[in-house]
Amino acid sequence: MKNLMIDEDFPAVDVLRHSELENPINSEFNSAEITVYPQREELNWEQKFAVKTATKIRLALEELYCFEVIENQFQQLGITFNNAIALQPSNPAFVIKPTTTVIMGAPKGGHLEINFKYPVQKVCGMITSSSGTALSAYDVDGKKVAETRMSVSHYISSDALNFPHAQLKLSGFNIQKVIFETFDGQLILHHFKVEF
Repeated sequence: MKNLMIDEDFPAVDVLRHSELENPINSEFNSAEITVYPQREELNWEQKFAVKTATKIRLALEELYCFEVIENQFQQLGITFNNAIALQPSNPAFVIKPTTTVIMGAPKGGHLEINFKYPVQKVCGMITSSSGTALSAYDVDGKKVAETRMSVSHYISSDALNFPHAQLKLSGFNIQKVIFETFDGQLILHHFKVEF
């Protein structure tokens, strides 16, 4: 299998192949995360999706094209995005390496929605934001099942030298949708992971 180093802060991980969906790894014995690359052609996934509970997946956001609208690139795992665009931030306040590809909420700033056809149990993402950010999880009925927040000083301005960043993570049963939302500001998402 191919290994990929996204940066020195995160370890190398393996690529997800279709055969692994049918014969999934047991993450209890293999602590590595499976990396899933974006697919840009229309896929026909008639076969049943099968991943063991506690399988950890990392989306290879670094493989997205700059200014690419993100919707169905990870649909092979039943993961779709709403209101999302890939970019490489030029604003130094985002404190990201210059060539790092991230996801930003657009066209509606400060709002990013991710849907899961197959329920997940845990969600984790690195967020950099100009204001306080909430990560909320919802079940199939639209009921909020979990929420976490990143606090930001009320004194921070859009002219700040460095925007705050934090790892937001939550867990819950049968998560079908998560929303990252910042209030009166912008946010970027990078290093996004889920656990089934």
